[in-house]
This record gives sequence, C-alpha cells and structure tokens, in this order.
Amino acid sequence: MTQYSVLTNNIIAIGYDEIKEILEIEFKLKVKHHYFNVPLDEFVSLMKAEDIEEFYFHFIQCSYHFDVF
Repeated sequence: MTQYSVLTNNIIAIGYDEIKEILEIEFKLKVKHHYFNVPLDEFVSLMKAEDIEEFYFHFIQCSYHFDVF
C-alpha cells in the first residue's frame, strides 16, 4: 500500500490499495483505520480536497465500514 504524508491536525498519513479498494488513515494518536470498498475516485477526491480532515469527516468516516489497527 502506498502511503502519503499529509499535514493536518489529526491525520499524518493516508494510504490506498487500488486492487483491494482499502483506504488507510493514520492518525497522530498512532491508530490506523482501514476503510473497505472505497473507490479510487473517492481516494483521489480526498487527496485533492482543500481540507482533507473535513472531507474525511463528511464523506469517508460515516460512509464506509472500517477496522482499527
């Protein structure tokens, strides 16, 4: 999974596995969430968002099933 560092208050890195459609969000608290069945275009929109955290809270967090790692 390719990881991308981001500069936000709570998120430090975002990863995406295009084949498995898994979005990984790594938080500053050293917790990772894996979101399942996330389409590539949703990942691209997240990475292009003006405010990544706001996009995450509105479009990812409550829309996709996740596990904590």
